[in-house]
Amino acid sequence: MNLIEKYEDIEQVINKDFVMLIAKSHTCSACKSIKSMLDHNVPNLKEIEIYNIYIDDIEQFRGDHLIFSVPTVLVFSKGKELLRESRYINYSKVSRLIELYNN
Repeated sequence: MNLIEKYEDIEQVINKDFVMLIAKSHTCSACKSIKSMLDHNVPNLKEIEIYNIYIDDIEQFRGDHLIFSVPTVLVFSKGKELLRESRYINYSKVSRLIELYNN
């Protein structure tokens, strides 16, 4: 899984064809397990490129993308937000979107 460390890299990442960003915080206990929960509950997760971003390190991302709680899963395609799930992730929604996009 990739880590976005600079704000300048965000635009390039979200403009990719199909990508997932996981907004996390260094102090969030749920954020530490979100990737394993996604792996366990979304069988087709390997079909999307995934990036982590720590909102503690890149405050501007939090404001620009209205991140009010963590973890937040964002799915983008060519700069457009397709899905946003925060705190209590609906894994079937994530899986269905990946399935629809790849068909």
